[in-house]
Amino acid sequence: MKTSFMKDSLPLKNNLYLMKNLFKTVLFAAVGTVMFASCNSKDDFDYEGERQRVLEQEKLIDAQLSKESIEIEDYVTANFGSGAQADSLLIPFQVLEKKVKRGFWYDVVTTPTEEDDKAYTWELTTSGYSYIAKPAKVKLKYTAKLLDGTIVESDLEGSNYDITPFKTDSKVFTSTWYYTFIPYSIKNNSNNTVIGGFTKNGLKKGSKIRVVTPSIYAYGSVAKEADGTNTLVKIPANSPLVYEFEVLSIQ
Repeated sequence: MKTSFMKDSLPLKNNLYLMKNLFKTVLFAAVGTVMFASCNSKDDFDYEGERQRVLEQEKLIDAQLSKESIEIEDYVTANFGSGAQADSLLIPFQVLEKKVKRGFWYDVVTTPTEEDDKAYTWELTTSGYSYIAKPAKVKLKYTAKLLDGTIVESDLEGSNYDITPFKTDSKVFTSTWYYTFIPYSIKNNSNNTVIGGFTKNGLKKGSKIRVVTPSIYAYGSVAKEADGTNTLVKIPANSPLVYEFEVLSIQ
């Protein structure tokens, strides 16, 4: 196993944006509440109470990430080969005043041909004050498993999906999908803007990758019931998942 080339912390504004829109955890909603309240001229807002509430939520998430990191690393050691890479980008906790690794592991199984790599280029767009990857439409096959090997989701025939940080109607799209597909950074004028993907160029047609994700980037603390379509069996709350994606086309 080897460590990813990514050593930086994901820019705070991008990280907070994605956390709010993809993870939908109460933690970052609470941070937003504090920021909003600081602009309010009223004096009756309980800043210390809100700070304490956020602190407790950060502690819970930090503890969950720490617990799952052990389980995930054990899985990777047993099931991934020497090509497995640890994502080393960091996420900030505002009140704990610390940064921790996001906790992903991934293994690039197949890379695109030179022709397919050049045929599609990920682009930047903006949302508010944040840079994000421009949404893409992909056709792909995928499976998702629990760490015990139970297959919980699958699309073996291949269907169309939107890779976007915005709200989607898909019941299976999680922030893991977004980070898996987008590149680590995208050139913006003369600078490279870090947006937090795993691979240098992002996934293209022909890409195949395996990703192990902590639960907060999947379905978090909420169990997901089987739906008779992609979700085959109930996914318990706080479940790390193992995804395998194969990209059939992208535009």
